[in-house]
Amino acid sequence: MQKRRIWDITPPLDAATPVFPGDTPFAVRWLSRLENGAGANVSEITFTPHDGAHADAPLHLDSAADDVASLRLETFIGRALVIDLSLDDSLEPIGPEALTANTFPARILFKTRTKRPAAWTPDFRALSPALMRRLAEEGAALVGTDAPSVDPAESELLVSHRIALANRMTILENLDLSDVPGGEYELIALPLPLKGVEASPVRAILRSLSSRI
Repeated sequence: MQKRRIWDITPPLDAATPVFPGDTPFAVRWLSRLENGAGANVSEITFTPHDGAHADAPLHLDSAADDVASLRLETFIGRALVIDLSLDDSLEPIGPEALTANTFPARILFKTRTKRPAAWTPDFRALSPALMRRLAEEGAALVGTDAPSVDPAESELLVSHRIALANRMTILENLDLSDVPGGEYELIALPLPLKGVEASPVRAILRSLSSRI
């Protein structure tokens, strides 16, 4: 039996990982090292849960809402559509006209660039409020992007975030879709059960729906 192809769409986390201004960069500190006589290597890591590929929970924008540990795991596993807009040089937020299919799976991922930037840049394509409303009307359960946010970098109101969370649509951000052609896949992108936390890193993969890809 041939194996189905897997795409790892999780960018690695290290000190060079671009982070949103104000977020804590990823860092590692060693608490014990074998070469110093310890019985094992033990490290401590510091970063915000919005560094790298991550899922946002309603708690991100509502202090009384569910934390990331309360999110339904079923949302993060299943059929997904990758919409490839990477050859469009526009930096305007993506509108509902990007949805050209007649029917959609419950998970929609937007590929907006051909490679990940090596450093933080505010120049990325957000998802417009009109698009988020259309996705909600279509019954989307999860919306993902390779950009650092579904809202523009300068946004303070975070309208697209709020529309998604008000309609129980989970958000995935900072995915690495650079090697993934547009089309349908199986998505697996599970968050950690972090109690009282507004977001979580995910290890996200896409898997072909058949062994022919």
